[in-house]
Amino acid sequence: MTLTRLILSGILLLTCTQLSLAQFTLGAEMRPRAQFRNGYRTLKAEGDDPSFFISQRTRLNAFYQKDDLFTTYISLQDVRIWGDQDQLADEPSTGVFEAWARLKLLNKLYLKAGRQELSYEDGYLLGRLNWRQTGRSHDAGIFQYADSTFQADLGLAFNQDKGNIFGTYYEGDYYKSLQFLWMKKSWKHLEASFLFINRGMQMADSSQNFEQTFGPTLAYSKERFSLKARAYLQRGKNADDLRVNAHFWSAMAAYRFSDQWTWKAGADVLSGMSYSDAASPTLTETRTFDILYGLRHGHFGFMDYFYLNFTPTTGLIDAMVKGSYSPKKNLKLNADIHSFSSYAQLPVEEPGNERYEKHLGVETDLYLSYSPNDELTLTGGYSHMLATESMEVVKGGQSNGLNNWVWLALTFKPVFISTDKE
Repeated sequence: MTLTRLILSGILLLTCTQLSLAQFTLGAEMRPRAQFRNGYRTLKAEGDDPSFFISQRTRLNAFYQKDDLFTTYISLQDVRIWGDQDQLADEPSTGVFEAWARLKLLNKLYLKAGRQELSYEDGYLLGRLNWRQTGRSHDAGIFQYADSTFQADLGLAFNQDKGNIFGTYYEGDYYKSLQFLWMKKSWKHLEASFLFINRGMQMADSSQNFEQTFGPTLAYSKERFSLKARAYLQRGKNADDLRVNAHFWSAMAAYRFSDQWTWKAGADVLSGMSYSDAASPTLTETRTFDILYGLRHGHFGFMDYFYLNFTPTTGLIDAMVKGSYSPKKNLKLNADIHSFSSYAQLPVEEPGNERYEKHLGVETDLYLSYSPNDELTLTGGYSHMLATESMEVVKGGQSNGLNNWVWLALTFKPVFISTDKE
């Protein structure tokens, strides 16, 4: 017996002996991913060469549950580009991605506190950034209530760079404070939910500007058909000290034709303002909607032209059609088509007087997922952007070139130890 196997056997024996009424799982995730970028996130300009690289996310995950009284989860993470560290360098790089505990306070009432992912309402405002190798986690406390038909979460967060002796000025680029309330009620074929988020951003004079985003989501499903719609308003003041008067709405219909075929069609509409209004020296209000800490890659096209480190001032209209086909249980093929347009007017073309058209381009995303077993998944895809001259105005680059992107990822999630409750 090797030393490693002996150690793991000893840990397993100790776990089984001491945790007679508990569940413990120790596992990992290793995800190397190769990318060929030739117009990803922005249009190519003349002379731009394609890029190719391999990144890898490695996580060690430990989960422990003691009946329904106590649950805890710890995830350690290392993210790197292959070759970005000298082979003989001693550079610490492992960090804590998640570390939280969930405690039962009263019947149906729990407190979940620590570093954790936040995901609500399909992740439009608070979402798990699983595509991004680093992901996103929040340091927060959440009071959670749930019964058979109603759920409610109240979340609170307060960020600091360090433990000051005096004062609470925050120099980080995250929010200073965050409060959110999420509620959902379920019926036989209908679900209604409401999300309210109050974000406080640190200002130079040590005060906070608070911005509120709130709205309902309705979901209907019966047999093979489903429909979901949501609408959010955004008010308050942002980090640029501007009043916010923005909105967002979304609708998506889906129909499952068979166990293999599913089609979806819908649109996301995010408000914005013209460049001339945004550049006004007397500007006091913005109408550009901010998706806060929601999904980028998951909603607005895989090529990440919008909302990944770039919020379009003029807003966005994303009309989409999505199809998926599963010839086997462990194989899924997908095709998404996004037609992007600007919400607000674009500038006047030079030297004429006509404005640029609002239509920005069409993106096609083709991707697949294959899982030969429970611990291994192979994913890959090809995306292509057909852009108009208006996309050049918004993103730069050249619209008449070939703009595409190819990726391939291998995700391995081994389970080293797993004990079930007796």
